[in-house]
Amino acid sequence: MTTTPPPFAEHDFRKATRSEPEKSCVRVARRGGWVEMRDDKTTFGAADDHRLVFTAEQFDAFLSATRLGETSGLCLEITRRADGNYTFRHSAEPTVELVFTEAEVDAFRDGIDKHEFDALAYAA
Repeated sequence: MTTTPPPFAEHDFRKATRSEPEKSCVRVARRGGWVEMRDDKTTFGAADDHRLVFTAEQFDAFLSATRLGETSGLCLEITRRADGNYTFRHSAEPTVELVFTEAEVDAFRDGIDKHEFDALAYAA
């Protein structure tokens, strides 16, 4: 793994199969030992196209823990807001945040349960 994430192209990002085809959602890309997460409600590459960046090891630990029902001490913090939306933040870099609806988070969690964001899913 390199010490800096590779540049990800728009086609590198995927969403959970439960996400509706024409709706916004959580997008995840993996390559070279790195994972990036973005919100596709923003235009790819625009100034407001903020990303959460994790090592593959961090993200894999998050996936495993989430499947076991663990929610604290993970690299990705998911917090429900007063307006019913959810904020995603990197635990080590909380200045960047992504905001998703409950339906978007439900689809993302379904993708986690179905191993759609595991390294093997990106190798296929």
